[in-house]
Amino acid sequence: MKTMNQLEWIDEYLQQAEQLIYENQVDQGIAILQNLLYEEPGYSSLHNHLGWVYMYYKQDLTKAELHFRMAIKFDETFAPPYLHMGTLCNRSHRFSEAIEFFQCGLSRVNANRMALLEGIALAYEFKKEYSKAIRYYKEAMTSAIGAEMSIFVENIRRCRKKRLVMMFTF
Repeated sequence: MKTMNQLEWIDEYLQQAEQLIYENQVDQGIAILQNLLYEEPGYSSLHNHLGWVYMYYKQDLTKAELHFRMAIKFDETFAPPYLHMGTLCNRSHRFSEAIEFFQCGLSRVNANRMALLEGIALAYEFKKEYSKAIRYYKEAMTSAIGAEMSIFVENIRRCRKKRLVMMFTF
């Protein structure tokens, strides 16, 4: 098992890789992350970072899913991979699976409650279960402040309109 100093060392490199990625030096950031796998192949945060970069920057959902699943396997209490994995499932039209990941993430420490609830709402909206989507958008709104509030209000309006259209479609 790694000591705290060794994990802090790895976390510094994770931040360096993240900065490179934000500066559009994605391949250099991935190289750092891949090299860290040799140091600590079972570090959940490292796998989460790799999944994140493969999903959002390389559009390689297969590699992203592998790393998110590894992150969850190595530390089931770590919340971020549940959010990202749920988002990946939503993007892949695997809505029921997305809901499961988002709901699992809600029970994790330091979970981004608003984002997880929004993911659930979005999955239900895609499934055309508008009443459930509205319920989760409202719940997400309780964790929101500022501009986020108006986004959820608009999402709820959109679902209500869709629900109304569905009621009068033959």
